[in-house]
Amino acid sequence: MKKILTLIGVTALLATFTINAQVTNSIPNFMNQAAGWATSYNTNYDWTGVTLQFEDGVAGTTGIGAADYIRAQYNFGRINVALEGQFFGTGSAFNDVEAGVGYAVIQKYDFKAEINLLAGGTKVGTSSTMKFKAEPEIKLSKKMTVNTYATMSLSLPYVQGQTFDGTPEFRTAVGFHF
Repeated sequence: MKKILTLIGVTALLATFTINAQVTNSIPNFMNQAAGWATSYNTNYDWTGVTLQFEDGVAGTTGIGAADYIRAQYNFGRINVALEGQFFGTGSAFNDVEAGVGYAVIQKYDFKAEINLLAGGTKVGTSSTMKFKAEPEIKLSKKMTVNTYATMSLSLPYVQGQTFDGTPEFRTAVGFHF
């Protein structure tokens, strides 16, 4: 019994000296991802000539959690118009419908950065009435193939009748274009 206890003690002592665990705290955030996307270009792809975009993704909405959204966007060169719908839960009706206009401030090879203004109506909580909603948005898109792309955006929604608390809405999606 004494030999077993000595063996366990020696093993534990050796383990403390030989195990050197490294813990890396690498929480991804919007700015780190944006910087990574903005500084690496694929010169084989270009946004020139892209007129119609469709995307589907997830939005982190304040007070609700995750919501699905779909967006159609038509580009007139660097200027765009968009229509977006957002719904909470599988099979639910649209809780949020917005139209928007925007401008591509950076459009280099496969990377595009846009500033958009979306406005429309939203249902708050269990209410059946629509309230006015406006949100400025920064949207970053990166072509993944010749006609597909990934996108992420950050916006600050304002809803009529609610106190503006400055809580951002983060979206990430994939899409295709013509």
